[in-house]
Amino acid sequence: MNKLAEENKVEEEVTEEVEENKEAEAEVVEEKENQEDQIKILQDEVDKWKNDYYKVFADMENIKRRMQNEHANNLKFMMQGFIEQMLPIVDNFERSLAIENPSDEVANFLKGYEMIYKQIMTLLENQGVKVIEAEGKEFDPNFHQAVMTVSDENFKPGMVVEELQKGYMLKDRVIRASLVKVSE
Repeated sequence: MNKLAEENKVEEEVTEEVEENKEAEAEVVEEKENQEDQIKILQDEVDKWKNDYYKVFADMENIKRRMQNEHANNLKFMMQGFIEQMLPIVDNFERSLAIENPSDEVANFLKGYEMIYKQIMTLLENQGVKVIEAEGKEFDPNFHQAVMTVSDENFKPGMVVEELQKGYMLKDRVIRASLVKVSE
């Protein structure tokens, strides 16, 4: 009986060991599944953070590009306010130079005015200011402002007959439209 008891005891120990191994194996499998779930959760979180990072990065690049464009435009048109204030002065110089049959004394003054006028116009041209061509051109509401319409057989309808006040552009922006008479 001793041998039978020993065999039963060994069999029980083997069975217990097998059950313990099965339990341990089940725990390992369960732990592995938990780890895989955690890995999936963490991977989803990493993907979310990556996505958010790329969105913020793209937004920052767009802001940077927009700021560079605004800065370039500000540099390009920084003189606009000054030039707009200068245009009435230019108009007055042009009116003073338009005097017909001046006396000798006035003619000497006009020569000085003409030199100053040329300097001012050169300065404005160097800053990118251009006179808008109007007289004899087709009316364009982007560059001309019609203040009168007239019937003139010498001009086709919609043509600028006379320029009443010069218009100016600063680089590619109209800073003052030409005031014009347009044929009907």
